[in-house]
Amino acid sequence: MKSIFGRLMLTYVLIIAAAILLFSFFLSVLLKEHLFRAKEEEMLKTGYYLNTLLASSRRGLLTENELALAADVAGQTANARVVLFNMQNGGLPEQAAWRELLADEGLAGIMEGIWRGETVIRRRQFAPELGAYVVAVGVPSLAGERVTGAVILFSPLNELEGVLDQGRKVVWLSGAVLLCLALLIVYIVSRRLARPIVRVSIAAEAMASGIATADLEESGNDEIGRLVRSFNDLKNKLLTMEKMRRELIAGVSHELRSPLTAIRGFVQGMLDDVIPPRERPRCLALVLQETNRLTAMTNDLLEMAQLEAGGIVLQKKEFDLCRLVREMAELFAVQAKSKDIELVVCGCDREAPIFADSDRIKQVAGNLLSNAVKFTPAGGRVGLGVIKGEHGTTLKVWDTGPGIPAGDLPLVFEKFYRVEKSRDAATGGTGLGLSIARTIIELHGGHITLESDEKGTMAKVVFPEK
Repeated sequence: MKSIFGRLMLTYVLIIAAAILLFSFFLSVLLKEHLFRAKEEEMLKTGYYLNTLLASSRRGLLTENELALAADVAGQTANARVVLFNMQNGGLPEQAAWRELLADEGLAGIMEGIWRGETVIRRRQFAPELGAYVVAVGVPSLAGERVTGAVILFSPLNELEGVLDQGRKVVWLSGAVLLCLALLIVYIVSRRLARPIVRVSIAAEAMASGIATADLEESGNDEIGRLVRSFNDLKNKLLTMEKMRRELIAGVSHELRSPLTAIRGFVQGMLDDVIPPRERPRCLALVLQETNRLTAMTNDLLEMAQLEAGGIVLQKKEFDLCRLVREMAELFAVQAKSKDIELVVCGCDREAPIFADSDRIKQVAGNLLSNAVKFTPAGGRVGLGVIKGEHGTTLKVWDTGPGIPAGDLPLVFEKFYRVEKSRDAATGGTGLGLSIARTIIELHGGHITLESDEKGTMAKVVFPEK
């Protein structure tokens, strides 16, 4: 059987069948033992009773007829044939019938034990007088330490065998009923165990064929339930990655088309002498600018791929966020001054330690500050600030630029997304900076948000407590 359902079913059936067979076998053995013990105890009680009557007969308290009558009644009650030996002189009986019985090898063995004063029990003894196998019990009659007689009882085995046959039928019939019930339960349990695995297998084959599948129904908290949940998580992650891959390909294709077209146009124009020599330096500068854009885009794409694939390991350590803010302010001071923009730092009158990768946080702060300076008009203001709160430390970067339209604000962290008009490709951006920044902050366990209106834009980066 190749299916997991068939294997489970076969395994369970074999185990349960073996268990029921063993149980029925041992129950039959115990039943047989119980019946034999009950028969032996009954015959022993009868033998002890007749032994008492035999002693009374020797003392003259009972006549031989009364003894014989009592022996017949006791034998009928116990369903056994009774043989009495009364040897007042200690010798063997002379009656021909007794000699014939004693000639039997088995009975002779019983008598040998009785002459030694032992109570003898034989569970399977062939009796020639009865022509059948019997249960035999021999009880010695003692006078002091001397054996003066014996009581021997024979009960045919066919009665006991009949009871045993009925008992075995009941036991094996019960075993068969139990096996049928077990098969039903095993069938239900096996299907319950195999069904989720089969559904996972079918869904995996469909995914491999490119067919979209819905989430599988989750049930239970056992290993099967965890398998289904893990499959759903894996499927959704793969779908997300596939969506991201398609979006990335579409975005890269779109972003590469414009600079490559521009470069090709300028180069082709110079080769065909369409562009005059005096315009060529300006065209070459534009080609260099587009080439730099392509290089920056390639670097950002590689970094984004590494971040999303988990290929970058954060080198976390404790450092002062305020010190990093002051360093970034000094780094962008010249650029801000060239655009007549006031650059201010606030909230850094004391240290603000955080546990993070300082290089990556500097990259995020530089990206936000670069955007703020880039899109703030002359005469505006750009600021950096640090706020220490109960739930973490917040880095703020704000500007007095034109702001981001409300419809574009939820999309600014998407790859290659640029706000129309004021933030188009002409600014030289790749459209990946904010997406990279968000990924870095999320890897730190924090979050980044943007607030914007016509008065300006504010980015908030919240770092969790260590």
